[in-house]
Amino acid sequence: MNKKQTFLKYIMVIYIILMALLPSDFRIKGIPLRGDIIFGLLVVIYLMMLFVVRESRKNFIYGIIDFFKDYLSMFMVLLFIIMCISISYAVDKKIALSESIRFLSYIVFYFIIKYEMSNEKILESILKSYIYVCSIVSVLGILQFFTKIGLSEKFIYSTGAFKVRITSTLENPNSLGAFLILAVFPMIMLTLYETNRKKKVRYMCISILLFTNIILTGSRNAWLGFLVGSIVMIVIYNWKFIVPFILASITSLFIPMVRNRIKDFGKISQDGRVNLWKIAFEMIKDHPIIGVGNGNYYSLHGEYVKKYPQFDYNHHEYFPVHNSYLKIQSELGIFASMCFGGLIISILIKTKQFINNCNNIFFKAFYKGFYISIFSFLVMNMADNLFFVPKITVYFWILVAISQAMIYNNKRESII
Repeated sequence: MNKKQTFLKYIMVIYIILMALLPSDFRIKGIPLRGDIIFGLLVVIYLMMLFVVRESRKNFIYGIIDFFKDYLSMFMVLLFIIMCISISYAVDKKIALSESIRFLSYIVFYFIIKYEMSNEKILESILKSYIYVCSIVSVLGILQFFTKIGLSEKFIYSTGAFKVRITSTLENPNSLGAFLILAVFPMIMLTLYETNRKKKVRYMCISILLFTNIILTGSRNAWLGFLVGSIVMIVIYNWKFIVPFILASITSLFIPMVRNRIKDFGKISQDGRVNLWKIAFEMIKDHPIIGVGNGNYYSLHGEYVKKYPQFDYNHHEYFPVHNSYLKIQSELGIFASMCFGGLIISILIKTKQFINNCNNIFFKAFYKGFYISIFSFLVMNMADNLFFVPKITVYFWILVAISQAMIYNNKRESII
């Protein structure tokens, strides 16, 4: 483990912690302090290393060659190019540019982790820092449920199934639910595969914390994601899991707020999201090939509501579509949708390849769980723009990048 990789690791760990724990608008004496600042620092340090450290330049050259030969990263690049082109015809060019830069930041993160983090211990420590921050977020979520500290009044109700819907540090119950779904199945699989008793108990406690927080978000989307993930886990890995799954499902029905919230699934047709999706379909009809421009559903929502007042949603002029797939098609067109589909399929294929070829028990168990979480996350994106929420998506790409770094490093070592 060399010093430059260790230094990059510490910056990465700080980013992972701050991105989840600090509010988006957090400031110290008027100066914004959030994960993006740490990301900028990481990029600057990496660029300096390219000029100063010969080994980093060598890794960069090999990385560039591999990056443009790999089908997963090529889908990322093609999608980014389409985003950049869309700036030229977007009505709101500022938001189109902003969202394109945001996606570029995921590509940069992916590149640095995959091609510069060549040490298995460093990658493992990054994963463990992610587990650590998920645990902190979950503990804060439990405390928030009882104290309501840091909870917006709009998530405190006088009527309904839930009197409180926790957000912890993620600012929104649905965002918190998605954040936890990415982590809960890796933790469950680590609990099942770990042989060390102390570690097994630790992973089990974290799994219970995560699951409890998912319940307390009151997020139907997160609950659906957990249901889908549980079914995938049963089908792919072991049918014996169906017994505890059924028992847990029956037990949850005895909790009044859970039972009442489940009834809300029958009101999906009354959900305002349906109108948001209908507006997206109208945009797609008008711009099927190139879309309206990256991020511009939000900007044009009010204009389309005037044309189709029957699709009004609480008189919002600006509002996101709440569906990642409709967002891409309505804003970027058919070719972007094809690239995005190729990107998701590539991630599933490569994650499965990593699981099959990995000999490290920790990584193998974690990514068996992450593979399940991907399916849950894909389903959840049908009711939210989760692929475009930085506090969630950045962790998705970090986890993908770590698995690909392991594959790339093993390939290079075998060649050498």
